[in-house]
Amino acid sequence: MSVYATYRLSIFDSIDDGHHTDYLAYLIHQFSQKPDVELLLIVPESFIQSFKKNRQIWGFDLGNNIHFHPLDAPTVQRLHGQSIYKRSLAEWNLYVDISEAWEASHGLLMYFDYFQLGMLFGKKAHFQLGGIYFRPNFYYRKASWTSAFIKKWMLRLSTFRSSMKVLFSLDHKAVKHIRPLLGKTQVLRISDPVRAYEVSAEELSAFREQWHIPANKKVCLIFGYLDPRKGIEAFMQATQHLTADELSQICLLVAGAISPAYQAHLEKLFQQFPEVEVIPIFQEIKGKDIQLCFEAADLVLMLYQNHVGMSSVLVRASISQKVVLGTHYGLLGKLIQSMQLGLVVDAQNPIQIAEQLEQYLNLGIGYSKEQMEKMAHENSELAFANTLYQGLFL
Repeated sequence: MSVYATYRLSIFDSIDDGHHTDYLAYLIHQFSQKPDVELLLIVPESFIQSFKKNRQIWGFDLGNNIHFHPLDAPTVQRLHGQSIYKRSLAEWNLYVDISEAWEASHGLLMYFDYFQLGMLFGKKAHFQLGGIYFRPNFYYRKASWTSAFIKKWMLRLSTFRSSMKVLFSLDHKAVKHIRPLLGKTQVLRISDPVRAYEVSAEELSAFREQWHIPANKKVCLIFGYLDPRKGIEAFMQATQHLTADELSQICLLVAGAISPAYQAHLEKLFQQFPEVEVIPIFQEIKGKDIQLCFEAADLVLMLYQNHVGMSSVLVRASISQKVVLGTHYGLLGKLIQSMQLGLVVDAQNPIQIAEQLEQYLNLGIGYSKEQMEKMAHENSELAFANTLYQGLFL
């Protein structure tokens, strides 16, 4: 332990894609500036190698107070190959063993949702625990009574048995529904952290040229890990309800990591709509290239299928001052409407999507610049790290 360290914090996350890697990178960078915290990250070996290789390009610090416990590929494969119930128990027990061997004083579960069963039936942790709750959807109107009851029961019992100190909710509206269930456990809102990058006009021009992004069309962006939940199919179906003139005005930019099977599916799908210009960037996008995708766009599409909770894409759109066409469902729909960030629609209805696209092309979409700035400020990586620090240690 460092002579300066007051706290020994262990963090566990076995997933190495999407927002998981971003969150971990932000915490490494921010906690590198906090010598009173000794930080152990129990994470996939692939993440560690990628971070160390690219951190200077991405602009992340790595302090002497940051340590890694690698999970090799066979271990991750074995954990992820189990049922969600066995996986919860196995990952929790592994986390407790490693953390207690390291003599952690505090722990943080980056994806609390996964671990409730393990916390309830697994080993007893003898350190103060915090967790980030991604999908507290038991209070949604569409949630069945049985499902809501089970989720509330699991939440109450798992946090009680683990003597959980603090639970951070990414869904801010869920906090008032969670608090009555947890007794002494503190419940705090937490931001969905996003890093802003400075992008020059020359860099943006080079990015547009590299990917052949037209300057005379409205670029509609779908960004992030690409899977059926992103609503790509619904958007393509919606284009069938646009006129030839309207179709000639838009271009779809699809950017993000993707599985080989789903990439093959999308390539086949796009061939079925030859009148729609599609620019696919099928690769993981990091650092400044993330910002460039949003800066190159005119409209950010968030046509998520029954999405629960927050999304960093909404924050990135606000950072770049880009209007959103998003789902009317859940927290995202409420935020887009209440903060005047764009338009909402039934993301499963291609005709409604087409109608909103027509409005965008012919009349535009109003938005609040002040609310976009507020969204960007409240969801910075610094705000994220400070909330975690205060909730865990103070």
